[in-house]
Amino acid sequence: DIQEVIGSAIAIKILSNGALPLWAGVIITACDCFIFLFLENYGVRKLEAFFAVLIATMAVSFAWMFGETKPSGTELLLGKALSSIVGCSSVLIPKLSSKTIKQAVGVVGCIIMPHNVFLHSALVQSREIDQTKKGRVQEALNYYSIESAAALLISFIINLFVTTVFAKAFYGTEVASTIGLVNAGQYLQDKYGGGLFPILYIWAIGLLAAGQSSTITGTYAGQFIMGGFLNLKLKKWLRALITRSFAIVPTMIVALVFDTSEAALDVLNEWLNVLQSIQIPFALIPLLCLVSKEQIMGTFKIGSVLKVSC
Repeated sequence: DIQEVIGSAIAIKILSNGALPLWAGVIITACDCFIFLFLENYGVRKLEAFFAVLIATMAVSFAWMFGETKPSGTELLLGKALSSIVGCSSVLIPKLSSKTIKQAVGVVGCIIMPHNVFLHSALVQSREIDQTKKGRVQEALNYYSIESAAALLISFIINLFVTTVFAKAFYGTEVASTIGLVNAGQYLQDKYGGGLFPILYIWAIGLLAAGQSSTITGTYAGQFIMGGFLNLKLKKWLRALITRSFAIVPTMIVALVFDTSEAALDVLNEWLNVLQSIQIPFALIPLLCLVSKEQIMGTFKIGSVLKVSC
Protein backbone atom coordinates (compact mmCIF):
# COMPACT_ATOMS: atom_id res chain seq x y z
CA ASP A 1 0.00 0.00 0.00
CA ILE A 2 3.04 2.29 0.22
CA GLN A 3 2.83 3.45 -3.41
CA GLU A 4 -0.82 4.48 -3.11
CA VAL A 5 -0.31 6.40 0.14
CA ILE A 6 2.80 8.12 -1.21
CA GLY A 7 0.90 8.95 -4.41
CA SER A 8 -1.86 10.62 -2.39
CA ALA A 9 0.74 12.48 -0.30
CA ILE A 10 2.46 13.77 -3.46
CA ALA A 11 -0.90 14.95 -4.83
CA ILE A 12 -1.68 16.76 -1.57
CA LYS A 13 1.75 18.41 -1.68
CA ILE A 14 1.09 19.65 -5.24
CA LEU A 15 -2.43 20.89 -4.48
CA SER A 16 -1.16 22.74 -1.40
CA ASN A 17 1.62 24.38 -3.49
CA GLY A 18 4.25 22.63 -1.39
CA ALA A 19 2.90 23.85 1.95
CA LEU A 20 2.29 20.28 3.11
CA PRO A 21 5.33 17.97 2.96
CA LEU A 22 5.08 14.26 2.16
CA TRP A 23 4.83 13.18 5.81
CA ALA A 24 1.86 15.53 6.34
CA GLY A 25 0.16 14.10 3.26
CA VAL A 26 0.66 10.59 4.66
CA ILE A 27 -1.09 11.60 7.91
CA ILE A 28 -4.02 13.10 5.97
CA THR A 29 -4.25 9.98 3.82
CA ALA A 30 -4.35 7.84 6.97
CA CYS A 31 -7.68 9.45 7.83
CA ASP A 32 -9.34 7.73 4.88
CA CYS A 33 -10.03 4.75 7.15
CA PHE A 34 -12.61 6.93 8.92
CA ILE A 35 -14.28 7.65 5.56
CA PHE A 36 -14.29 3.91 4.97
CA LEU A 37 -15.89 3.16 8.36
CA PHE A 38 -18.47 5.93 7.96
CA LEU A 39 -19.59 4.73 4.53
CA GLU A 40 -19.51 1.05 5.49
CA ASN A 41 -22.06 1.74 8.23
CA TYR A 42 -24.52 2.75 5.52
CA GLY A 43 -23.98 -0.39 3.47
CA VAL A 44 -21.75 -1.68 0.69
CA ARG A 45 -23.66 0.24 -1.98
CA LYS A 46 -22.65 3.60 -0.48
CA LEU A 47 -19.02 2.49 -0.39
CA GLU A 48 -19.21 1.33 -3.99
CA ALA A 49 -20.73 4.68 -4.99
CA PHE A 50 -17.80 6.47 -3.35
CA PHE A 51 -15.36 4.28 -5.31
CA ALA A 52 -17.29 5.10 -8.48
CA VAL A 53 -16.85 8.84 -7.83
CA LEU A 54 -13.09 8.39 -7.29
CA ILE A 55 -12.72 6.29 -10.46
CA ALA A 56 -14.78 8.80 -12.45
CA THR A 57 -12.52 11.60 -11.16
CA MET A 58 -9.45 9.64 -12.27
CA ALA A 59 -10.96 8.95 -15.68
CA VAL A 60 -11.96 12.58 -16.30
CA SER A 61 -8.60 13.97 -15.09
CA PHE A 62 -6.43 11.64 -17.15
CA ALA A 63 -8.76 11.88 -20.19
CA TRP A 64 -8.39 15.68 -19.97
CA MET A 65 -4.62 15.27 -20.00
CA PHE A 66 -4.93 12.85 -22.92
CA GLY A 67 -6.91 15.48 -24.84
CA GLU A 68 -4.37 18.19 -24.01
CA THR A 69 -1.49 16.19 -25.54
CA LYS A 70 -3.47 15.35 -28.74
CA PRO A 71 -1.87 11.96 -29.57
CA SER A 72 -2.61 10.19 -32.85
CA GLY A 73 -5.20 7.44 -32.34
CA THR A 74 -4.09 5.57 -35.46
CA GLU A 75 -0.46 5.50 -34.38
CA LEU A 76 -1.47 4.45 -30.89
CA LEU A 77 -3.55 1.50 -32.11
CA LEU A 78 -1.54 0.26 -35.08
CA GLY A 79 2.00 1.12 -34.03
CA LYS A 80 2.86 3.38 -36.97
CA ALA A 81 5.58 5.89 -36.19
CA LEU A 82 5.84 4.39 -32.74
CA SER A 83 8.82 6.44 -31.77
CA SER A 84 6.73 9.59 -31.81
CA ILE A 85 3.88 8.20 -29.73
CA VAL A 86 4.61 5.33 -27.38
CA GLY A 87 8.21 4.50 -28.00
CA CYS A 88 8.24 0.73 -28.10
CA SER A 89 4.64 -0.40 -27.89
CA SER A 90 1.10 -0.01 -29.22
CA VAL A 91 -2.31 -1.39 -28.34
CA LEU A 92 -2.72 -3.85 -31.22
CA ILE A 93 0.95 -4.49 -32.03
CA PRO A 94 2.73 -4.80 -28.70
CA LYS A 95 6.51 -4.72 -28.60
CA LEU A 96 8.85 -4.73 -25.64
CA SER A 97 12.48 -3.77 -25.36
CA SER A 98 14.70 -5.95 -23.18
CA LYS A 99 15.66 -2.76 -21.32
CA THR A 100 12.09 -2.29 -20.05
CA ILE A 101 11.41 -5.73 -18.54
CA LYS A 102 11.49 -4.41 -14.97
CA GLN A 103 9.09 -1.59 -15.82
CA ALA A 104 6.74 -4.01 -17.60
CA VAL A 105 6.66 -6.39 -14.64
CA GLY A 106 6.05 -3.41 -12.35
CA VAL A 107 3.11 -2.24 -14.46
CA VAL A 108 1.48 -5.67 -14.12
CA GLY A 109 1.90 -5.50 -10.34
CA CYS A 110 0.51 -2.01 -9.92
CA ILE A 111 -2.56 -2.67 -12.11
CA ILE A 112 -3.46 -6.23 -11.03
CA MET A 113 -2.74 -5.83 -7.34
CA PRO A 114 -2.70 -9.18 -5.50
CA HIS A 115 -4.89 -8.04 -2.61
CA ASN A 116 -7.62 -7.12 -5.10
CA VAL A 117 -7.94 -10.82 -5.98
CA PHE A 118 -9.01 -11.42 -2.37
CA LEU A 119 -11.24 -8.35 -2.39
CA HIS A 120 -13.17 -9.20 -5.56
CA SER A 121 -13.76 -12.72 -4.24
CA ALA A 122 -14.90 -11.50 -0.82
CA LEU A 123 -17.28 -8.86 -2.23
CA VAL A 124 -19.40 -11.64 -3.75
CA GLN A 125 -20.53 -12.34 -0.19
CA SER A 126 -21.79 -8.77 0.23
CA ARG A 127 -24.92 -9.63 -1.79
CA GLU A 128 -27.74 -11.70 -0.36
CA ILE A 129 -28.17 -14.60 -2.78
CA ASP A 130 -30.34 -17.66 -2.29
CA GLN A 131 -27.67 -20.31 -2.76
CA THR A 132 -30.27 -23.08 -2.89
CA LYS A 133 -31.45 -21.80 -6.28
CA LYS A 134 -29.01 -22.56 -9.08
CA GLY A 135 -30.49 -19.91 -11.37
CA ARG A 136 -29.98 -17.11 -8.83
CA VAL A 137 -26.38 -18.15 -8.19
CA GLN A 138 -25.65 -18.29 -11.92
CA GLU A 139 -27.22 -14.87 -12.39
CA ALA A 140 -25.00 -13.46 -9.63
CA LEU A 141 -21.91 -15.02 -11.22
CA ASN A 142 -22.82 -13.50 -14.59
CA TYR A 143 -23.23 -10.03 -13.10
CA TYR A 144 -19.95 -10.28 -11.20
CA SER A 145 -18.19 -11.38 -14.39
CA ILE A 146 -19.56 -8.30 -16.16
CA GLU A 147 -18.54 -6.06 -13.26
CA SER A 148 -14.98 -7.44 -13.16
CA ALA A 149 -14.61 -7.13 -16.93
CA ALA A 150 -15.86 -3.53 -16.82
CA ALA A 151 -13.49 -2.68 -13.95
CA LEU A 152 -10.50 -4.11 -15.84
CA LEU A 153 -11.51 -2.28 -19.03
CA ILE A 154 -11.78 1.06 -17.24
CA SER A 155 -8.45 0.42 -15.52
CA PHE A 156 -6.87 -0.37 -18.89
CA ILE A 157 -8.23 2.83 -20.45
CA ILE A 158 -7.06 5.03 -17.55
CA ASN A 159 -3.57 3.51 -17.67
CA LEU A 160 -3.53 3.90 -21.46
CA PHE A 161 -4.28 7.61 -21.03
CA VAL A 162 -1.46 8.10 -18.53
CA THR A 163 1.12 6.07 -20.48
CA THR A 164 0.29 7.79 -23.77
CA VAL A 165 0.45 11.28 -22.28
CA PHE A 166 3.96 10.80 -20.91
CA ALA A 167 5.21 8.85 -23.93
CA LYS A 168 3.90 11.51 -26.33
CA ALA A 169 5.43 14.30 -24.27
CA PHE A 170 8.80 12.90 -23.27
CA TYR A 171 9.81 9.79 -25.23
CA GLY A 172 13.22 10.30 -26.80
CA THR A 173 13.98 13.44 -24.79
CA GLU A 174 16.88 13.96 -22.41
CA VAL A 175 14.59 14.35 -19.40
CA ALA A 176 12.70 11.07 -19.95
CA SER A 177 14.91 9.05 -17.62
CA THR A 178 14.57 11.60 -14.81
CA ILE A 179 10.76 11.67 -14.67
CA GLY A 180 9.18 10.01 -11.65
CA LEU A 181 6.02 10.19 -9.57
CA VAL A 182 7.23 13.17 -7.55
CA ASN A 183 8.22 15.46 -10.44
CA ALA A 184 5.91 14.15 -13.20
CA GLY A 185 3.33 16.89 -12.75
CA GLN A 186 5.90 19.67 -12.97
CA TYR A 187 7.37 18.22 -16.16
CA LEU A 188 3.89 18.15 -17.69
CA GLN A 189 3.35 21.74 -16.61
CA ASP A 190 6.63 22.82 -18.21
CA LYS A 191 5.74 20.98 -21.41
CA TYR A 192 2.13 22.07 -21.88
CA GLY A 193 1.87 25.24 -19.80
CA GLY A 194 -1.06 26.50 -17.77
CA GLY A 195 -4.06 26.78 -20.05
CA LEU A 196 -7.57 27.22 -18.70
CA PHE A 197 -6.78 24.85 -15.84
CA PRO A 198 -3.09 24.06 -15.22
CA ILE A 199 -2.27 20.48 -16.19
CA LEU A 200 -0.20 20.18 -13.00
CA TYR A 201 -3.39 20.35 -10.92
CA ILE A 202 -5.30 18.05 -13.27
CA TRP A 203 -2.52 15.50 -12.74
CA ALA A 204 -2.63 16.02 -8.96
CA ILE A 205 -6.42 15.57 -8.77
CA GLY A 206 -6.23 12.34 -10.78
CA LEU A 207 -3.31 11.12 -8.67
CA LEU A 208 -5.17 11.88 -5.43
CA ALA A 209 -8.29 10.04 -6.64
CA ALA A 210 -6.18 7.06 -7.70
CA GLY A 211 -4.31 7.00 -4.40
CA GLN A 212 -7.44 7.26 -2.28
CA SER A 213 -9.26 4.58 -4.27
CA SER A 214 -6.32 2.19 -3.93
CA THR A 215 -5.68 2.82 -0.23
CA ILE A 216 -9.32 2.30 0.72
CA THR A 217 -9.53 -0.92 -1.31
CA GLY A 218 -6.36 -2.02 0.50
CA THR A 219 -8.06 -1.35 3.83
CA TYR A 220 -11.16 -3.22 2.67
CA ALA A 221 -9.08 -6.21 1.58
CA GLY A 222 -7.32 -6.15 4.95
CA GLN A 223 -10.70 -6.24 6.70
CA PHE A 224 -11.75 -9.38 4.83
CA ILE A 225 -8.38 -11.08 5.36
CA MET A 226 -8.37 -10.40 9.11
CA GLY A 227 -12.00 -11.40 9.52
CA GLY A 228 -11.85 -14.38 7.16
CA PHE A 229 -8.42 -16.00 6.88
CA LEU A 230 -7.20 -15.01 10.33
CA ASN A 231 -10.64 -15.18 11.98
CA LEU A 232 -9.91 -12.13 14.14
CA LYS A 233 -13.23 -10.90 15.47
CA LEU A 234 -12.52 -7.28 16.39
CA LYS A 235 -14.55 -4.10 16.40
CA LYS A 236 -14.58 -2.47 12.97
CA TRP A 237 -12.76 0.68 14.04
CA LEU A 238 -10.01 -1.32 15.76
CA ARG A 239 -9.63 -3.67 12.81
CA ALA A 240 -9.47 -0.72 10.39
CA LEU A 241 -6.90 0.99 12.61
CA ILE A 242 -4.70 -2.12 12.61
CA THR A 243 -4.91 -2.63 8.83
CA ARG A 244 -4.17 1.06 8.18
CA SER A 245 -1.21 0.94 10.56
CA PHE A 246 0.37 -1.80 8.46
CA ALA A 247 0.34 0.65 5.56
CA ILE A 248 0.80 4.02 7.25
CA VAL A 249 3.71 3.25 9.61
CA PRO A 250 6.14 2.00 6.91
CA THR A 251 4.90 4.71 4.53
CA MET A 252 5.64 7.42 7.10
CA ILE A 253 9.17 6.04 7.42
CA VAL A 254 9.53 6.09 3.63
CA ALA A 255 8.17 9.66 3.45
CA LEU A 256 10.63 10.91 6.07
CA VAL A 257 13.64 9.06 4.66
CA PHE A 258 13.05 9.77 0.96
CA ASP A 259 11.45 13.24 1.15
CA THR A 260 14.67 14.86 -0.06
CA SER A 261 15.57 12.17 -2.59
CA GLU A 262 13.06 11.96 -5.44
CA ALA A 263 15.14 9.52 -7.49
CA ALA A 264 15.46 7.04 -4.61
CA LEU A 265 11.71 7.23 -3.93
CA ASP A 266 10.93 6.45 -7.57
CA VAL A 267 13.28 3.46 -7.55
CA LEU A 268 11.61 2.18 -4.35
CA ASN A 269 8.13 2.56 -5.90
CA GLU A 270 9.25 0.69 -9.00
CA TRP A 271 10.60 -2.25 -7.01
CA LEU A 272 7.46 -2.33 -4.83
CA ASN A 273 5.39 -2.70 -7.99
CA VAL A 274 7.66 -5.54 -9.12
CA LEU A 275 7.15 -7.18 -5.71
CA GLN A 276 3.37 -6.94 -6.12
CA SER A 277 3.67 -8.60 -9.51
CA ILE A 278 5.64 -11.48 -7.97
CA GLN A 279 2.94 -11.86 -5.30
CA ILE A 280 0.07 -12.26 -7.79
CA PRO A 281 0.52 -16.06 -8.25
CA PHE A 282 0.33 -16.56 -4.47
CA ALA A 283 -3.17 -15.08 -4.56
CA LEU A 284 -4.32 -16.42 -7.93
CA ILE A 285 -3.11 -20.04 -7.91
CA PRO A 286 -4.86 -21.04 -4.64
CA LEU A 287 -8.03 -19.36 -5.93
CA LEU A 288 -7.86 -21.34 -9.19
CA CYS A 289 -7.30 -24.56 -7.25
CA LEU A 290 -10.35 -23.90 -5.07
CA VAL A 291 -12.77 -22.89 -7.84
CA SER A 292 -11.82 -25.89 -9.97
CA LYS A 293 -12.78 -28.40 -7.23
CA GLU A 294 -16.24 -29.89 -7.62
CA GLN A 295 -16.54 -30.71 -3.90
CA ILE A 296 -16.27 -26.97 -3.18
CA MET A 297 -17.99 -25.34 -6.16
CA GLY A 298 -20.36 -28.09 -7.24
CA THR A 299 -21.74 -27.48 -10.71
CA PHE A 300 -20.19 -24.01 -10.75
CA LYS A 301 -16.59 -25.20 -10.90
CA ILE A 302 -14.53 -23.66 -13.70
CA GLY A 303 -13.62 -25.68 -16.77
CA SER A 304 -10.17 -26.83 -17.81
CA VAL A 305 -9.96 -24.20 -20.59
CA LEU A 306 -10.47 -21.28 -18.17
CA LYS A 307 -8.14 -22.86 -15.63
CA VAL A 308 -5.31 -23.27 -18.15
CA SER A 309 -5.81 -19.83 -19.72
CA CYS A 310 -5.68 -18.15 -16.29
